Amino acid sequence: MHHQYMKTMKKILCLLATSLLLLSACSDSSNETIPTAKRTVIVYMAAENTLSGSAQSDINEMIQGVKNISKYDNLIVFVDRASSKEKPFIIRLRDNEQQPADTIRKYEQDFLTSDAEKMKEVISWTMNHYPADDYGLVIWGHGNGWVIMNNASESRRAIALDNGSNAVSDKGQWLDIPDFRKALASLPHSFKFIFADCCNMQNVEVAYELKDVTEYYIASPAGIPGDGAPYETIIPDLFLYDDVLMYTKTCDDYYAKTDHENGHLPISAVKTKELPSLASATKEILHKIYEANTSVNTDGLIYYYSYSVSTANEHIMYDMNDFLLRHADKTDYLKWKQTLDAVLVANKKSMKWETQGTLVWDFTITEERFGGISMFVPLERYNNTHIKYNEGIKKMAWYQAVGWSALGW
Repeated sequence: MHHQYMKTMKKILCLLATSLLLLSACSDSSNETIPTAKRTVIVYMAAENTLSGSAQSDINEMIQGVKNISKYDNLIVFVDRASSKEKPFIIRLRDNEQQPADTIRKYEQDFLTSDAEKMKEVISWTMNHYPADDYGLVIWGHGNGWVIMNNASESRRAIALDNGSNAVSDKGQWLDIPDFRKALASLPHSFKFIFADCCNMQNVEVAYELKDVTEYYIASPAGIPGDGAPYETIIPDLFLYDDVLMYTKTCDDYYAKTDHENGHLPISAVKTKELPSLASATKEILHKIYEANTSVNTDGLIYYYSYSVSTANEHIMYDMNDFLLRHADKTDYLKWKQTLDAVLVANKKSMKWETQGTLVWDFTITEERFGGISMFVPLERYNNTHIKYNEGIKKMAWYQAVGWSALGW
């Protein structure tokens, strides 16, 4: 018992020491000449919500991971936590035992991480002060994919939740995906990759929205573990300069982190330049399905997200491959599947995952059915649901690209 107590106290002291380093170490970046790196990875940590308690442990993991990257490259982390005693700040993590976290910028005022203009300012400042041949972006925090709330009192949904009062609460402002895309499109540089360490972000709608701002988009269609990615292994992956190795190892290492018994996190990587071809192929196959008056049946389809209202669950993020496999002509499906395979350059299948905190396996997973990316399918029932999904989807570029409007939606 005493031995275990000493081990526990040692771990607590270590975490406290890291926290003190994080808050006290400060360098004036304006007086420091930073050479152009091969890659700068920016972590946008939106933690002014119920994930605030996980922020420091993930930063500690990043400090371990940064030991295995080149000293000439940059890992920069923007942090906003639920604390009235600190304002948002930016740190640079380095392999330095005495000072692993340099605070390179402290903001004088609090602001919403969900403010698109402030996000743009944070990332643009980092790009200008830590230039590189290419850039990666990690979005850290809560996520709801493309979903947009219709009720103003509940705000918009998607990413970067900020409650605005430094409380450990999820009642606050979100950043929707179209505004996220606009913020990134106005930056001085695009990204080699965007990695979303947020729940339910691997939707074809989100990937398509981001196709012009990043070469690769890495995310999970399902709910992710509460403690997020294993950054001690993933940080070195994100600095691999062979693209295939970068996204393959990122997916492999996240998948290897077992979340549940017999369950891993489904995760995939999208090659964004192939998305216009997928949109065209999907538009063609959807037209044939609806022209043939095929009865749309979602019973038993693989899904990744459900919104709980009283005792009912609204399933909305159905597996794209599973939907088209069930409803399309076999020949048409096989032709379309070749296009999907060109888009999903890495794809890890799981047998179960969480949706809204509940472990689900009320559908059958097979190699043939599993796709690893979700797609919204407009349905009559959504006209009467708590969130008006049929209206929200119209704000996404994918809606027009695949012709949902021409199909009567």
